[in-house]
Amino acid sequence: MSEETVFKAEESAKLNSNPSWPAYLLIGTGAVLLIVYFTGIDLIELLWPGFIVTPGLLLMWPAYKSTADEQSKLAFLAVPGAMIVASAILLFAMNLTDHFEAMAYSWPLIIVAIPAAVMYVTRFDDSEVLNERAQKFMRVLFLLFLGLAFFFEIIIFKNFNPLMAIGLIAFGGYLLIRARNAKEFS
Repeated sequence: MSEETVFKAEESAKLNSNPSWPAYLLIGTGAVLLIVYFTGIDLIELLWPGFIVTPGLLLMWPAYKSTADEQSKLAFLAVPGAMIVASAILLFAMNLTDHFEAMAYSWPLIIVAIPAAVMYVTRFDDSEVLNERAQKFMRVLFLLFLGLAFFFEIIIFKNFNPLMAIGLIAFGGYLLIRARNAKEFS
Protein backbone atom coordinates (compact mmCIF):
# COMPACT_ATOMS: atom_id res chain seq x y z
CA MET A 1 0.00 0.00 0.00
CA SER A 2 1.22 3.49 -0.76
CA GLU A 3 1.48 6.21 1.86
CA GLU A 4 -1.36 8.11 0.22
CA THR A 5 -3.70 5.11 0.51
CA VAL A 6 -2.78 4.67 4.18
CA PHE A 7 -3.38 8.37 4.85
CA LYS A 8 -6.80 8.26 3.14
CA ALA A 9 -7.75 5.17 5.14
CA GLU A 10 -6.73 6.86 8.41
CA GLU A 11 -8.70 10.01 7.56
CA SER A 12 -11.74 7.95 6.59
CA ALA A 13 -11.54 6.04 9.88
CA LYS A 14 -11.38 9.32 11.81
CA LEU A 15 -14.47 10.67 10.04
CA ASN A 16 -16.39 7.43 10.50
CA SER A 17 -15.40 7.02 14.17
CA ASN A 18 -18.07 9.47 15.35
CA PRO A 19 -20.54 10.19 12.54
CA SER A 20 -23.25 11.32 14.96
CA TRP A 21 -21.66 14.59 16.14
CA PRO A 22 -23.74 16.71 13.70
CA ALA A 23 -26.90 15.14 15.13
CA TYR A 24 -25.82 15.99 18.69
CA LEU A 25 -25.02 19.54 17.62
CA LEU A 26 -28.45 19.98 16.02
CA ILE A 27 -30.26 18.49 19.02
CA GLY A 28 -28.32 20.68 21.45
CA THR A 29 -28.93 23.82 19.40
CA GLY A 30 -32.62 23.03 19.14
CA ALA A 31 -32.89 22.42 22.89
CA VAL A 32 -31.15 25.73 23.66
CA LEU A 33 -33.46 27.58 21.25
CA LEU A 34 -36.54 26.03 22.89
CA ILE A 35 -35.32 27.00 26.36
CA VAL A 36 -34.64 30.55 25.15
CA TYR A 37 -38.11 30.76 23.57
CA PHE A 38 -40.03 29.47 26.59
CA THR A 39 -38.05 31.44 29.19
CA GLY A 40 -38.06 34.70 27.23
CA ILE A 41 -34.30 35.14 27.56
CA ASP A 42 -32.78 37.61 25.12
CA LEU A 43 -29.90 35.53 23.82
CA ILE A 44 -27.90 38.40 22.32
CA GLU A 45 -28.18 40.39 25.54
CA LEU A 46 -26.79 37.44 27.46
CA LEU A 47 -24.06 36.34 25.06
CA TRP A 48 -22.73 39.59 23.58
CA PRO A 49 -19.41 39.30 25.50
CA GLY A 50 -18.75 36.25 23.30
CA PHE A 51 -18.13 38.65 20.43
CA ILE A 52 -15.28 40.11 22.50
CA VAL A 53 -13.81 36.84 23.76
CA THR A 54 -13.54 35.32 20.27
CA PRO A 55 -10.83 37.70 18.95
CA GLY A 56 -8.98 37.30 22.24
CA LEU A 57 -8.95 33.53 21.90
CA LEU A 58 -7.79 33.84 18.30
CA LEU A 59 -4.87 35.99 19.44
CA MET A 60 -3.98 33.36 22.04
CA TRP A 61 -4.05 30.50 19.49
CA PRO A 62 -0.38 30.74 18.34
CA ALA A 63 0.84 30.42 21.95
CA TYR A 64 -1.49 27.46 22.49
CA LYS A 65 -0.16 25.67 19.39
CA SER A 66 3.48 26.28 20.36
CA THR A 67 5.53 23.37 21.63
CA ALA A 68 8.86 23.10 23.40
CA ASP A 69 10.48 22.21 20.08
CA GLU A 70 8.68 24.73 17.90
CA GLN A 71 7.74 28.07 19.47
CA SER A 72 5.47 30.21 17.30
CA LYS A 73 6.78 33.63 16.32
CA LEU A 74 3.30 35.01 17.03
CA ALA A 75 3.05 33.55 20.55
CA PHE A 76 3.52 37.05 22.00
CA LEU A 77 -0.02 37.84 20.82
CA ALA A 78 -1.24 35.85 23.82
CA VAL A 79 -0.64 38.92 26.01
CA PRO A 80 -3.19 41.23 24.34
CA GLY A 81 -5.39 38.19 23.73
CA ALA A 82 -5.44 37.36 27.43
CA MET A 83 -6.32 40.96 28.27
CA ILE A 84 -9.22 40.85 25.81
CA VAL A 85 -10.44 37.53 27.23
CA ALA A 86 -10.19 38.87 30.79
CA SER A 87 -12.19 41.95 29.75
CA ALA A 88 -14.84 39.75 28.13
CA ILE A 89 -15.13 37.57 31.24
CA LEU A 90 -15.53 40.63 33.44
CA LEU A 91 -18.13 42.09 31.09
CA PHE A 92 -20.00 38.78 31.05
CA ALA A 93 -20.07 38.66 34.86
CA MET A 94 -21.17 42.30 35.04
CA ASN A 95 -23.79 41.65 32.38
CA LEU A 96 -25.22 38.77 34.43
CA THR A 97 -25.34 40.82 37.62
CA ASP A 98 -26.21 44.12 35.88
CA HIS A 99 -23.50 45.79 37.98
CA PHE A 100 -21.28 47.51 35.42
CA GLU A 101 -20.16 49.96 38.10
CA ALA A 102 -17.79 47.21 39.22
CA MET A 103 -15.46 48.13 36.35
CA ALA A 104 -14.33 51.03 38.56
CA TYR A 105 -12.39 48.54 40.68
CA SER A 106 -12.13 45.45 38.45
CA TRP A 107 -9.47 46.82 36.11
CA PRO A 108 -6.58 45.18 38.07
CA LEU A 109 -8.01 41.81 37.03
CA ILE A 110 -7.46 42.76 33.38
CA ILE A 111 -3.85 43.67 34.14
CA VAL A 112 -3.42 40.27 35.88
CA ALA A 113 -3.82 38.76 32.42
CA ILE A 114 -0.45 40.23 31.36
CA PRO A 115 1.83 38.24 33.70
CA ALA A 116 -0.42 35.19 33.33
CA ALA A 117 -0.02 35.32 29.54
CA VAL A 118 3.73 35.92 29.80
CA MET A 119 4.00 32.88 32.06
CA TYR A 120 2.00 30.84 29.53
CA VAL A 121 4.07 31.99 26.55
CA THR A 122 7.33 31.21 28.39
CA ARG A 123 6.09 27.92 29.85
CA PHE A 124 8.83 25.99 28.03
CA ASP A 125 11.64 28.13 29.48
CA ASP A 126 13.27 27.22 32.77
CA SER A 127 12.99 30.75 34.19
CA GLU A 128 11.82 30.35 37.76
CA VAL A 129 12.68 33.99 38.50
CA LEU A 130 10.22 35.18 35.85
CA ASN A 131 7.47 32.92 37.22
CA GLU A 132 8.07 34.04 40.82
CA ARG A 133 7.98 37.72 39.87
CA ALA A 134 4.87 37.23 37.76
CA GLN A 135 3.11 35.42 40.61
CA LYS A 136 4.05 38.18 43.09
CA PHE A 137 2.79 40.84 40.66
CA MET A 138 -0.46 38.91 40.21
CA ARG A 139 -0.93 38.69 43.99
CA VAL A 140 -0.36 42.44 44.38
CA LEU A 141 -2.91 43.17 41.65
CA PHE A 142 -5.42 40.80 43.23
CA LEU A 143 -4.98 42.51 46.62
CA LEU A 144 -5.37 45.88 44.88
CA PHE A 145 -8.62 44.60 43.36
CA LEU A 146 -9.88 43.50 46.79
CA GLY A 147 -8.97 46.84 48.36
CA LEU A 148 -10.59 48.82 45.57
CA ALA A 149 -13.68 46.58 45.68
CA PHE A 150 -14.03 47.18 49.41
CA PHE A 151 -13.53 50.93 49.01
CA PHE A 152 -15.93 51.36 46.09
CA GLU A 153 -18.67 48.98 47.20
CA ILE A 154 -18.82 50.08 50.85
CA ILE A 155 -17.79 53.73 50.79
CA ILE A 156 -18.62 55.02 47.29
CA PHE A 157 -21.58 52.84 46.18
CA LYS A 158 -22.80 52.26 49.76
CA ASN A 159 -23.49 48.60 49.00
CA PHE A 160 -22.90 46.07 51.71
CA ASN A 161 -23.08 42.46 50.72
CA PRO A 162 -22.49 39.85 53.41
CA LEU A 163 -20.67 37.78 50.78
CA MET A 164 -17.94 40.42 50.78
CA ALA A 165 -17.47 40.01 54.54
CA ILE A 166 -17.43 36.22 54.18
CA GLY A 167 -14.91 36.53 51.36
CA LEU A 168 -12.64 38.73 53.48
CA ILE A 169 -12.84 36.28 56.39
CA ALA A 170 -12.11 33.32 54.11
CA PHE A 171 -9.17 35.08 52.44
CA GLY A 172 -7.75 36.09 55.84
CA GLY A 173 -8.09 32.49 57.06
CA TYR A 174 -6.31 31.28 53.94
CA LEU A 175 -3.44 33.72 54.58
CA LEU A 176 -3.15 32.55 58.22
CA ILE A 177 -3.07 28.88 57.25
CA ARG A 178 -0.53 29.58 54.53
CA ALA A 179 1.70 31.54 56.94
CA ARG A 180 1.44 28.77 59.53
CA ASN A 181 2.37 26.12 56.96
CA ALA A 182 5.33 28.22 55.79
CA LYS A 183 6.65 28.37 59.40
CA GLU A 184 6.33 24.60 59.79
CA PHE A 185 8.35 23.87 56.66
CA SER A 186 11.11 26.38 57.34
